[in-house]
Amino acid sequence: MTILAYSARLAPFQPETTWTLEGAELVERRGPRERRFALNALTVFRLARPREGGRRRVLTLAFGRRRTVLTAQSYAGPGRFDDRLAAFSLFVRAVAAVAADLSPSGKRGGARFERAGVLAPREGLTWVMGLLAAGTAVMLLLAFTPGMAGAAIAIAARMAFVLILLAAVLPWLGRGEGLDPHALPDELLPLG
Repeated sequence: MTILAYSARLAPFQPETTWTLEGAELVERRGPRERRFALNALTVFRLARPREGGRRRVLTLAFGRRRTVLTAQSYAGPGRFDDRLAAFSLFVRAVAAVAADLSPSGKRGGARFERAGVLAPREGLTWVMGLLAAGTAVMLLLAFTPGMAGAAIAIAARMAFVLILLAAVLPWLGRGEGLDPHALPDELLPLG
């Protein structure tokens, strides 16, 4: 069995992270810590690159609630990064091919392969909705304190109304441009 590996240092105070493709599993090792992800459980394969071009790439792999992030650049020091795009491209292509074979995107509950911007608007809106829901719950709890019932309920009702409006917008936001996992574009993942 051939083991394909890729490594990058993601942050200044972290050791280098190594990802290996071991059969049907993606293994992430950072120092003594190891996490294993079964590729047949992959739900989202999202590849991002900056809008202005350049050689930065980010791959986000979601396995239900668990996720891992791979980058094409490795932190080398303050303001310095090593460009590892060629090795990143080779590894990402291999992960995409294995994941597509194990979790076809056409079946219900299969993996979604997509191209996204650096910040996906759908994820940002989901975070805002979550924070707004938490704020609404806090305001409803404040309604049980003496003297705050009327104001807290009025504010919570307005926050809930905004939450409903944001939820109505969510289906119209794009999930990202679809990708064929067996034919990833060369301009997105150059091998040279």
